[in-house]
Amino acid sequence: MQKQFCLKDFVNPTEFLVQLRNTSTSNDVDVLLAQLPIASDVDYDSGSIGSIWRPGMLHWVPVGLERGNAGRIKLANNPINPLAERLINGMEAIIELYRQRELAANPGSLPPSSPRDATLRYFDLPSLDTLPRSLKSIRGQKPKEYARQLARALRLRLLWHKGARRFAVLVEDDGIGQPPERMHETLLSLGATTKADKPYLIGVFGQGGSSTYAASESSWVISRRAPDLLGGSSGGVGWTVIRHIFPKGRRDDYFAYLAASPEGHVPSIDEATANKVGIKHGTSFAHLNYDFGRGGSAISRNLYQALNHVIFNPILPYELYALKETADPMYGTAYRLANLTPEKVKLDKRFGAQLVSLSN
Repeated sequence: MQKQFCLKDFVNPTEFLVQLRNTSTSNDVDVLLAQLPIASDVDYDSGSIGSIWRPGMLHWVPVGLERGNAGRIKLANNPINPLAERLINGMEAIIELYRQRELAANPGSLPPSSPRDATLRYFDLPSLDTLPRSLKSIRGQKPKEYARQLARALRLRLLWHKGARRFAVLVEDDGIGQPPERMHETLLSLGATTKADKPYLIGVFGQGGSSTYAASESSWVISRRAPDLLGGSSGGVGWTVIRHIFPKGRRDDYFAYLAASPEGHVPSIDEATANKVGIKHGTSFAHLNYDFGRGGSAISRNLYQALNHVIFNPILPYELYALKETADPMYGTAYRLANLTPEKVKLDKRFGAQLVSLSN
């Protein structure tokens, strides 16, 4: 039997997991990974993964198990759009948590017919753009207060590292999460889907979020399945690091993640450690040294407007921490427009009455 990679043979798993969660630069990730046995990515210039696998080591495996994945991952033309996709994935993970708990209690229950139907069924939440005019309480709370509470389950944090002078973006959800043995088929897949028979979810192929890798020097992901929905899977935490690889002497660059088996399974950390660190369930993606283009210091100010615009009327609200400790609740531009009243509308210029004439 081949020797399997075991994290505790090299580091203290609790300390490693805490450090990984707090890592905000590519250099810090490299320092963290230097403690582990990782095979060189040069080995992938030829041959199949199985033929070059070194037992007991981590290996760089192409995202989606597809060697020529760079073209598809680089599809996004705006760095904001992939972050919006990550947030939408988080909304889906939260909805899926409630759907699977519903099925556990009643296996015969029919699925919601749409994402809007799902938010009404599981949260009594109507379309967010209707809340400013709504006088009806939701589960004993004012609509805006209730939506604000729901927003805490999905967070986007913009971080600035002074030393590296780089941004990092962290997207966290308290959704269903994935077990370690399935992360390569779901969170790290490319162009595959587990959503085609689920009308209550938003996307299908889940490819848009992967473009965040192209805007990052490196990324990491941590996920844990909700303990009451394991379905025979392990209850630990799956983790990995994703980076852009440029093979020496070749033009076919690609994106790869650290895997612990030739089949592409990510390394994992046991359930007891996850409990100790305080990871209950859900997924966290961190994108380090994120390239926002020419936004510069204005990114922290513009991100609020940009995300509300791109996710115009989100299925679920979320929080934005833009270089500050307090969150801006994000409800989308549709909500903001519906919230306008005549006294709130201010024009930069005032126009007097204009004469309108009709002519042949």
